[in-house]
Amino acid sequence: MTPYEYEIRMLACQLKRLDREFNTHMQAWATRQIKTTKGKKQEPYYKDFKQFFDYEKREKEILGLSLIDEQIDDATIDLLRNVNK
Repeated sequence: MTPYEYEIRMLACQLKRLDREFNTHMQAWATRQIKTTKGKKQEPYYKDFKQFFDYEKREKEILGLSLIDEQIDDATIDLLRNVNK
């Protein structure tokens, strides 16, 4: 097995683990959604599942994508291009 193949297999293993983690959190969400409330109004503690478990964020962490990349706007990129000229 080449190092490249090993890295691909490790990535697949991590993504498989992420799917198991998602399923575990989904089951916990369904169970707790019925029981957990806050305040006198009996509102759910988490409004939606993404507050409880952010699948996309975890996936980007595993794949090595930077969360900062999404926050850079076009004006900042243009400014960096002008500085580098």
